[in-house]
Amino acid sequence: MAEKESGGSEVMQTEVMAAALALFEGDWQMAESWLSKPLPAIGNEIPTDYIDSPERAKQLLDIIGRLEHGVWT
Repeated sequence: MAEKESGGSEVMQTEVMAAALALFEGDWQMAESWLSKPLPAIGNEIPTDYIDSPERAKQLLDIIGRLEHGVWT
């Protein structure tokens, strides 16, 4: 993978991780657990493995946003 692509991927992962951490009110263990288990909303893929494009990262951020607002996904 090119360095530029790798850097972009790291930024996307950081954004999703930060959003998950906020979702779980700063509880890193809960956020990490959620990011490490299959998620039905993305076809039972594991969120940390799913972040491979800006579109997929945005999809995860949208899911986290819906959960923050009590919308079951």
